[in-house]
Amino acid sequence: MVHYSERSISRLENDHGYCDRIDRFVNSILLTMKQLQKFWRGLAIAMIIQKCWKLWLVRRFFARPIPQQQREPHLVSIMQPILSGDPTLRDCLAANLAMHTRYHHEFLWLIDDDDPTAHAICNELVVAFPQKRVHIISLPAPAERTNPKTFKLNAGLNHARGDVICVLDDDTRLPDAGLEQCLPFLDQPQVGLAFGLPYYRYFGNLWSTLVTLFVNDQSLLTYVPYTALTQPFTINGMFYAMRRDVLDDVGGFRGIEHVLADDFAVASRLREHGYTLAQTPLRHAISTHVRDHRHYLSLIQRWFIFPRESLLRHLGWRDQAIVYGLGALPATFPLVVVLSALIKPSRSTVGYAIGYFGVSMAAFRWLDQAYLHVTPKHYTWLVPLVEAIFPLQLIAALFAPQTINWRGHVMQIEHGGGFHFVQRRANSG
Repeated sequence: MVHYSERSISRLENDHGYCDRIDRFVNSILLTMKQLQKFWRGLAIAMIIQKCWKLWLVRRFFARPIPQQQREPHLVSIMQPILSGDPTLRDCLAANLAMHTRYHHEFLWLIDDDDPTAHAICNELVVAFPQKRVHIISLPAPAERTNPKTFKLNAGLNHARGDVICVLDDDTRLPDAGLEQCLPFLDQPQVGLAFGLPYYRYFGNLWSTLVTLFVNDQSLLTYVPYTALTQPFTINGMFYAMRRDVLDDVGGFRGIEHVLADDFAVASRLREHGYTLAQTPLRHAISTHVRDHRHYLSLIQRWFIFPRESLLRHLGWRDQAIVYGLGALPATFPLVVVLSALIKPSRSTVGYAIGYFGVSMAAFRWLDQAYLHVTPKHYTWLVPLVEAIFPLQLIAALFAPQTINWRGHVMQIEHGGGFHFVQRRANSG
């Protein structure tokens, strides 16, 4: 017979309790893994469903008729703040001069005094299009902490004679009859501003192509669906239109010169005065030449910093939830798909990755063929790459310095959307 001492019995009991704790710990890990697998499968299915839902919302949006115009404008003033530095500038300005529209319109080109390149391009185009009403307005440099674009818009209002005022960036092209797709929305009840949907069209080199694919993959699926859940709370500042009496009622562009994200500042001002913002089916092309990888990273960083420091710091919890739920989460998911297929390759993870990106490429092709008509078919295979690296760029932007470079102007972004010049660009000549 084996005799155990009290110490031995106590040690056995302790060992038995220790093993029980290990068993419980291992079982909890296994249970957690099973729950994570269920969560992953649910999330994976949800991400494909949400993409299909967004595609349906886009189709529904463009199927709506354009409202009947109640007040035909006597004259449309199109104000364009111009800054040289992009080699596509001349072509963009010329394309807008060649635009066909039934509205009587004038262009106001707002140029820096010390930008001889822009002056030369604009003077050349005035001669080439003598039938167009173009007013070249040369302006001094803005004061410190004054947004150069808003400064020019304030000056342009003093010269604009139209009863409808349009703001058009110098890298943006309006299509034929584009104004006809937008301006009738200004006659809707309480609408104070109408704006369009941007896409890119320049494929001049690899970096320009990546930017174009990124925008065209995200633009319609980002801007259109959220308006099905809430009223637009910001605008695409590349092009928008307001009636002059509405603009005068809200104080024009005065008082928002210190905000660098001028589009969000304009949208907030309209909403504060009780007006709504109308997203219209107008699609306008943007042409930007991205020189190299540094320019590419700088451009992407600027696009992320602007909303982070302006829009997201001022939205309520509901609108923020919409931004993150419809934008941030779906945008970061492709990286999760790639990592899951690389870290734990299996028939299910690899098969899902192939299926998910297959859906993405099919959605991209459908959107382009139905609404944009700009991307050559052979670029579609780059869409998975663009979607997978987007989250990395987003994370990098969160930790990036608050400094941006806009065609030579180096600016420091401040919390809340303010800024100051770190360095102004040298004379462009």
